[in-house]
Amino acid sequence: MSAIWSFYLASALGWMGVANPPGLVAGDASCTPFQHDEDLVAFVAAQTGYPKLRTCPTLRATDLDELGRSIGGGLQMQGETPRAIYVLSSGEVLVGPDFDVRTVLDRSFLVHELVHVSQVRSGASQQGRCPGWLEGEAYRVQAYYLRRHGRPRDAFQFELLGFLQSACGHFYAPMPE
Repeated sequence: MSAIWSFYLASALGWMGVANPPGLVAGDASCTPFQHDEDLVAFVAAQTGYPKLRTCPTLRATDLDELGRSIGGGLQMQGETPRAIYVLSSGEVLVGPDFDVRTVLDRSFLVHELVHVSQVRSGASQQGRCPGWLEGEAYRVQAYYLRRHGRPRDAFQFELLGFLQSACGHFYAPMPE
C-alpha cells in the first residue's frame, strides 16, 4: 500500500466539498500549516522521541477521488472515510476538501500523520514489530494531543483504535468445534 492513512467515522465528520479548506495553504511545503496554535512537529518529536523533522511534508488539499486512489483504490477502508493520508511515494500529507486545520480534531490528524513521517524518516518504520505497531503509536500520540486539548471522548476512541491496531502477531484461528 502506498499510503499510511488515518480515519474517523465519516458520519461524525462528514465530507462537505469545500474548495479550499479553512486555514490551509494548498501545496504548502513549509512547516507553517503544522504550527497553528503550537508547533505540531515539536509536539510529535517530544512524544515519540524521534528527531524533530527539519523539513515538513507538503500538505495538500485534494478531492475524495484522489484520497481514494492514494489508499489503494478504495475510498473507504472498513466503512470509514480517511481524513488525512501520508503518501509515502510523494512525501505529501493529503487532506480532504473540508479539512479545517483550525479545529483541534483535524489538527490531531496532522499530528497522526506527522508521527508516520517521523517513523519513516527516522527508520523506525523498517524496524517496527509489525505495521500495526506503527499505527498504534500514531493513534497513541493523536489521542494524547486530543486529551491535552480537552477532547477526552475523541481521545478515548483513538486510544482504542491504537490498541486494536498494535495487536501484532496474533494469528486468528477459529475455535475447534
